[in-house]
Amino acid sequence: AKVLEEGAGELANGFISVGGASTPEIASDTMKEFVERYTKMFGEYNDESNTKVYALEYIIETLKANPAAIDNVEEFKKTIDTFSAPNPYLKGDAKLTYVGMTSFGQKRQLSVPMVVTEYRDGKFETLFVAQVD
Repeated sequence: AKVLEEGAGELANGFISVGGASTPEIASDTMKEFVERYTKMFGEYNDESNTKVYALEYIIETLKANPAAIDNVEEFKKTIDTFSAPNPYLKGDAKLTYVGMTSFGQKRQLSVPMVVTEYRDGKFETLFVAQVD
Protein backbone atom coordinates (compact mmCIF):
# COMPACT_ATOMS: atom_id res chain seq x y z
CA ALA A 1 0.00 0.00 0.00
CA LYS A 2 2.83 2.36 0.83
CA VAL A 3 4.32 2.15 -2.68
CA LEU A 4 0.96 3.00 -4.30
CA GLU A 5 0.41 5.87 -1.90
CA GLU A 6 3.86 7.33 -2.54
CA GLY A 7 3.68 6.88 -6.31
CA ALA A 8 0.08 7.68 -7.18
CA GLY A 9 -1.49 9.32 -4.14
CA GLU A 10 -5.27 9.61 -4.41
CA LEU A 11 -5.15 8.38 -8.01
CA ALA A 12 -4.43 4.91 -6.64
CA ASN A 13 -7.96 4.65 -5.20
CA GLY A 14 -9.80 1.88 -7.00
CA PHE A 15 -6.64 0.01 -8.02
CA ILE A 16 -7.41 -3.72 -8.06
CA SER A 17 -4.69 -6.30 -7.62
CA VAL A 18 -4.33 -10.04 -7.28
CA GLY A 19 -2.00 -11.26 -4.61
CA GLY A 20 -1.75 -14.53 -2.90
CA ALA A 21 -1.90 -16.63 0.13
CA SER A 22 -3.43 -14.75 2.99
CA THR A 23 -5.64 -12.04 4.28
CA PRO A 24 -6.36 -11.40 7.97
CA GLU A 25 -9.81 -12.97 7.65
CA ILE A 26 -8.38 -16.40 6.73
CA ALA A 27 -4.89 -16.31 8.30
CA SER A 28 -4.11 -18.89 10.97
CA ASP A 29 -2.19 -18.10 14.13
CA THR A 30 0.90 -19.58 12.43
CA MET A 31 0.60 -17.09 9.56
CA LYS A 32 -0.02 -14.22 11.96
CA GLU A 33 3.14 -15.20 13.86
CA PHE A 34 5.09 -15.26 10.57
CA VAL A 35 3.87 -11.75 9.71
CA GLU A 36 4.77 -10.52 13.18
CA ARG A 37 8.28 -12.00 13.04
CA TYR A 38 8.84 -10.69 9.49
CA THR A 39 7.73 -7.19 10.49
CA LYS A 40 9.95 -7.22 13.56
CA MET A 41 12.94 -8.31 11.48
CA PHE A 42 12.48 -5.96 8.49
CA GLY A 43 10.55 -3.01 9.93
CA GLU A 44 7.52 -3.38 7.66
CA TYR A 45 5.63 -6.26 6.12
CA ASN A 46 5.87 -7.09 2.41
CA ASP A 47 2.78 -9.09 1.52
CA GLU A 48 4.63 -10.69 -1.40
CA SER A 49 6.15 -12.94 1.25
CA ASN A 50 2.67 -14.41 1.80
CA THR A 51 3.23 -16.74 -1.14
CA LYS A 52 6.91 -17.35 -0.44
CA VAL A 53 6.28 -18.74 3.05
CA TYR A 54 4.58 -21.74 1.42
CA ALA A 55 7.54 -23.05 -0.61
CA LEU A 56 9.54 -24.70 2.16
CA GLU A 57 6.41 -26.12 3.80
CA TYR A 58 5.42 -27.82 0.53
CA ILE A 59 8.90 -29.30 0.06
CA ILE A 60 9.11 -30.63 3.61
CA GLU A 61 5.58 -32.07 3.62
CA THR A 62 6.02 -33.67 0.18
CA LEU A 63 9.24 -35.33 1.36
CA LYS A 64 7.53 -36.52 4.54
CA ALA A 65 4.80 -38.07 2.38
CA ASN A 66 7.44 -39.96 0.35
CA PRO A 67 10.95 -40.02 1.85
CA ALA A 68 12.27 -41.71 -1.33
CA ALA A 69 11.74 -38.36 -3.06
CA ILE A 70 14.68 -36.82 -1.18
CA ASP A 71 17.08 -37.84 -3.96
CA ASN A 72 14.74 -39.01 -6.70
CA VAL A 73 12.93 -36.40 -8.79
CA GLU A 74 10.63 -38.99 -10.35
CA GLU A 75 9.47 -40.07 -6.88
CA PHE A 76 8.87 -36.42 -5.97
CA LYS A 77 6.80 -35.84 -9.13
CA LYS A 78 4.84 -39.04 -8.49
CA THR A 79 4.04 -37.87 -4.96
CA ILE A 80 2.75 -34.52 -6.21
CA ASP A 81 -0.17 -36.15 -8.01
CA THR A 82 -1.87 -37.38 -4.81
CA PHE A 83 -0.25 -35.12 -2.21
CA SER A 84 -2.33 -33.44 0.48
CA ALA A 85 -1.30 -32.12 3.90
CA PRO A 86 -2.79 -29.72 6.45
CA ASN A 87 -2.22 -26.06 5.55
CA PRO A 88 -0.69 -24.41 8.62
CA TYR A 89 -1.18 -20.89 7.24
CA LEU A 90 -4.97 -20.86 6.90
CA LYS A 91 -7.78 -21.22 9.43
CA GLY A 92 -9.91 -24.33 9.37
CA ASP A 93 -9.23 -27.55 7.53
CA ALA A 94 -7.44 -26.08 4.49
CA LYS A 95 -5.02 -28.39 2.69
CA LEU A 96 -1.71 -28.01 0.90
CA THR A 97 -2.14 -29.50 -2.59
CA TYR A 98 -0.53 -29.13 -5.98
CA VAL A 99 -2.54 -27.78 -8.93
CA GLY A 100 -2.09 -27.19 -12.63
CA MET A 101 -3.94 -29.99 -14.43
CA THR A 102 -6.43 -27.65 -16.07
CA SER A 103 -3.86 -25.18 -17.40
CA PHE A 104 -0.72 -27.28 -17.79
CA GLY A 105 -1.86 -30.90 -17.95
CA GLN A 106 0.15 -31.78 -14.86
CA LYS A 107 0.25 -30.77 -11.22
CA ARG A 108 3.38 -28.66 -10.72
CA GLN A 109 2.07 -25.48 -9.07
CA LEU A 110 1.69 -24.85 -5.35
CA SER A 111 -1.91 -24.12 -4.49
CA VAL A 112 -2.19 -20.89 -2.52
CA PRO A 113 -5.31 -18.75 -2.17
CA MET A 114 -5.64 -15.96 -4.72
CA VAL A 115 -6.59 -12.79 -2.88
CA VAL A 116 -8.19 -10.04 -4.97
CA THR A 117 -7.99 -6.64 -3.29
CA GLU A 118 -8.90 -3.03 -3.98
CA TYR A 119 -6.75 -0.14 -2.81
CA ARG A 120 -8.82 2.56 -1.13
CA ASP A 121 -7.70 5.47 1.06
CA GLY A 122 -4.32 4.09 2.08
CA LYS A 123 -5.11 0.42 2.49
CA PHE A 124 -6.11 -2.71 0.61
CA GLU A 125 -9.57 -4.17 1.16
CA THR A 126 -10.21 -7.81 0.28
CA LEU A 127 -12.82 -8.21 -2.47
CA PHE A 128 -12.72 -12.01 -2.58
CA VAL A 129 -10.51 -15.05 -2.14
CA ALA A 130 -10.38 -17.80 -4.79
CA GLN A 131 -8.52 -21.01 -5.63
CA VAL A 132 -7.23 -22.32 -8.94
CA ASP A 133 -7.14 -25.91 -10.11
